[in-house]
Amino acid sequence: MTKKPHILVLWCDQMQYQRMGRVDETAHTPNLDALADEGIWFSHAYTVQGQCVPSRAAMMTGMSPHECGVMVNYGFYDHQNMLTGRKHTTLAHALGSEGYETVYFGKSHLGSPLAELGFTDGRNYDGLNIPDDEAEAKGIKHVPGSLRRDYQAATDAVAYLKEYTPDRDPLFFVFSTNLPHPPFFTEHKYADLFPAQEMKLPASYYSETFNDKPPFQKAHADDGSHGAHDETAAKQELSDYYSMIAMMDEHMGNVMAEFKRLGIWEETLVLFLSDHGDMMGAHRMRLKGTLPYEEIFHVPCIFKLPADQSSKRSEVDDLVSSQAFAATLLGLAGCEVPSSFSGAEFTQAFLRSEHPDGEYMFFEHYAAYWGLHPFYGVRTRDKKYVRYYGPDDTEEFYDLCEDPDELKNLAADPAYHKIKRDLSERADAWWQSTEGRNVDYYESDYFRTNQHNL
Repeated sequence: MTKKPHILVLWCDQMQYQRMGRVDETAHTPNLDALADEGIWFSHAYTVQGQCVPSRAAMMTGMSPHECGVMVNYGFYDHQNMLTGRKHTTLAHALGSEGYETVYFGKSHLGSPLAELGFTDGRNYDGLNIPDDEAEAKGIKHVPGSLRRDYQAATDAVAYLKEYTPDRDPLFFVFSTNLPHPPFFTEHKYADLFPAQEMKLPASYYSETFNDKPPFQKAHADDGSHGAHDETAAKQELSDYYSMIAMMDEHMGNVMAEFKRLGIWEETLVLFLSDHGDMMGAHRMRLKGTLPYEEIFHVPCIFKLPADQSSKRSEVDDLVSSQAFAATLLGLAGCEVPSSFSGAEFTQAFLRSEHPDGEYMFFEHYAAYWGLHPFYGVRTRDKKYVRYYGPDDTEEFYDLCEDPDELKNLAADPAYHKIKRDLSERADAWWQSTEGRNVDYYESDYFRTNQHNL
């Protein structure tokens, strides 16, 4: 590679894997479907953590959340975990040192100023407020106040690219949006595509019993805020979710169109991803949280390679972790990967014809709005093991081939004793070798006030 490619990262929030048009005939994602047709669709991509801040921190640093010290959304339970330029080397730092212009528009949720994290231009929209009168003038008064900023970020990202001169240093450009993160609402432009009464809820909405599962899960499903009790309401929320995804797809399409207009699309390496998913009625639950289910951890992922690179497969079914995205982008761009990026890159996935045997990946969670239920786990292609290391002190184990809806916790089933033991030992070894700690440490004033990252 004689010239480094431009890099475009398209980052959305809380989108389930199964809501892409190429896997769900109800969904409307024409721009992302076209990107997948042109590029490489990763069908087995998983986030290392199912919550915004830790997932984003992991993606930017190539480290697991407990390694980079960002375990929970800052503000939850008095935690103020966030990345800092003093402690962390980010993807933007690494690319900046290779001569890239580093630009970020949209939702950050990384905590520290973008400049401290290696970005030289753009804007963090986390604190932007657009009042009703301004929103009405922009045609977005129907959008909840906390999401109007994402429409503005989409407009501003396009405006920046309209003024961009391609004959400069290679560009690393991130467009990040909250959509389809709650508050859920009906995006009028696409509402007619998704009649609420025709929405199909997951099978687990009707079949979940919570037998042999951690008790907090049933309590969560039964509560008034996070449980999906009413079928009609759950279908309406799913309809809203689809309409928000359609709008997100439009915003992503507008950014991609500018790269094409600039004449740099062919030499651009593109990654589309979501930071995590949403329960969206599965197991009769809403939103996200300390739950190990596929609806939260399985995320959409698309790569498009620059014209001078190719992939043997247009759909890659290798198990890949969001922790490895940063190192993979650097590898594909011919850049040095910082030693702190502990997530193994998967550039070889583009060069082989089928997934390797014996794949596994690790994941974790700590706390969410309804409680502290920390766990870590490991999954293979067809099994999933989860160890709760806090007050729950229990296990989950699922056979994903026999039980894709994760309805039956087999942790106590003697028929699965050996494979469960093997996976539990693997998960424990990972946690210990990467300096995973206990709840007493994570709840200490030292950790909650982010002193470990200063």
